[in-house]
Amino acid sequence: MTEPSHTTRRRAMTFMAKAISLIPFAAVAAEGLKPTPEVTVGPFYPPDPTGLPFFGARALTPLPQGNDLTSGPNGRRAEGDTIRLTGRVLSRSGSPIAGAKVEIWQVDARGHYVVETGADHDPGFTGYGTHVTDAEGAYAFTTIRPRAYGRYAGLIQRTAHIHMRVWPPRGRPLTTEVWFEGEPGNQSDSFVSRISDLQLRRRMLVRLEPNAEGLRAGVFDVVIPVA
Repeated sequence: MTEPSHTTRRRAMTFMAKAISLIPFAAVAAEGLKPTPEVTVGPFYPPDPTGLPFFGARALTPLPQGNDLTSGPNGRRAEGDTIRLTGRVLSRSGSPIAGAKVEIWQVDARGHYVVETGADHDPGFTGYGTHVTDAEGAYAFTTIRPRAYGRYAGLIQRTAHIHMRVWPPRGRPLTTEVWFEGEPGNQSDSFVSRISDLQLRRRMLVRLEPNAEGLRAGVFDVVIPVA
């Protein structure tokens, strides 16, 4: 890959600045739970990707409909360490929100999003999944532990993360990211490091521990900004 031009670097930095500005770091509810911080949907959202200079993208069609991202076509299995991500979607009052559509997407074990064109994708990883919350507001996904990655010859560096978008039955969607406890890149990541509220930061950092199935599992609850 050629060295990024000055114009491309400027466009990349402008994108990151706009993305970071969308996070409500002082999101403190007047009553009840604090809403989960919002993060930009990013350039590689599978239903509607925008891509970045040097990194083209095309929409994923048809979109996978299950909550297991590790089962690809023709019986292929995803590379990397399989994990289980569970949690609940809650209102600020702590009430479960049933019927919310939860989407996740992330890079594969090779560091590529499924919508990136010209990339050496893992054929066993779907890259995108959905699940609708039950009566208790619960969701569950089987995926892989994401890896950190860089873009633009290291100009953009991201810690390991999973993108998540939650569509409640009423109101606008909330887009956020799942981060992981103990990741070396957390301290320097532009999104993680900007959250000064320690309570919110702890909620955003998932701890992975072995479960009864022998998988590493973590819990990530989402509080959407409704009463």
